[in-house]
Amino acid sequence: MRWGSLYLVLSLSAVPACRAAFEPVFQSPWLQGGVASTLFPRSPLALRHNPVSLGLLESGGVAVSACRPFGLRRLDRTAAAGALLTGDWAAGGMISVSGDGSYAETTADIAVSWRLVPGMAAGAGLCACNLQMGGYGRATGAAMNLAVAWSPVPGVYSTGILRSLLRTGLGDSGDPAAPRSLEFAAGIVPSGEIALAIGVARQEGLDMDVSFHTSFSPADLLSLSSGIVTDPLRFWAAAEVSLASLGLQYGYGEHSSLPSTHSVSVAWGGCAFQPEPLDLFPGEGSGEEAVIFPLNVNEATTEQLRMIPGIGPAKASAVVSWIRMNGPVASIDELLEVPGIGPSLLEVMSEYLTAE
Repeated sequence: MRWGSLYLVLSLSAVPACRAAFEPVFQSPWLQGGVASTLFPRSPLALRHNPVSLGLLESGGVAVSACRPFGLRRLDRTAAAGALLTGDWAAGGMISVSGDGSYAETTADIAVSWRLVPGMAAGAGLCACNLQMGGYGRATGAAMNLAVAWSPVPGVYSTGILRSLLRTGLGDSGDPAAPRSLEFAAGIVPSGEIALAIGVARQEGLDMDVSFHTSFSPADLLSLSSGIVTDPLRFWAAAEVSLASLGLQYGYGEHSSLPSTHSVSVAWGGCAFQPEPLDLFPGEGSGEEAVIFPLNVNEATTEQLRMIPGIGPAKASAVVSWIRMNGPVASIDELLEVPGIGPSLLEVMSEYLTAE
């Protein structure tokens, strides 16, 4: 689905064909690090690269982005994406356009994700691409991707992606619409400020890619991320400034053989994934107040609700805000009306909460 812009890179750059013909360009500044960076999505723009990422977002939202791949104006691309969360389900769509008069590429994606059980989610995505190149005509193709994400314990996360499980041909060329690949990533969040991940990807016809991702949030309003992908060697870095529900991102990518890539994005909705940190010694030295369960949900604070497995800061805040706006609940089942709370999560919460 990304071959159009990459073929143009090949025709405009004095680099070996094996390196330029399949260079990926990630639309989101936060996702330049390959599969390793898809483990911690910051906006709906992640759905193209990993459809299960929708199920990791804390809430629905929208995002737009602009990118100049490899410093080439002729490859400028823009994208818009949105996601909606309801209970255990999440759905989203994305469209991106790039190119100029001699080259144009339009790509549309839809994806769904659902929480199978607490700590595990699955996702599926369908991507369709229309490619036009001067002298070569127009071609259209589509491919389906499947993904899964799971967290065996808080603070440890992993994902697996099978790209192009089903695919069409790219017009009448006889080539597949997208290369088939198998990708896997595992990550750890040692504290609330740091996240680390490593990923491997094997695409048909190419050697294995290895990617590394690290992110650091020194303050609530600032997040920094960087990493490398090899082979060939690529370095990337990104920064995000969060202002209430608004997130502003800038990304920079450096390639060993190609010019640098710049990208920016704006996301609204406070939808970034907020992973739980690893807690090897729960209750020891945390400095948090002791909580005795079951807890009356009508009197619970955000900090208390965050101590329930599977509830991050956004969901805890959503529960408290909903009760403040709608009044006390008579039954825990009423929490199904809170955005982001589905049957499987409610089942876990019912073990820790009462309604009095």
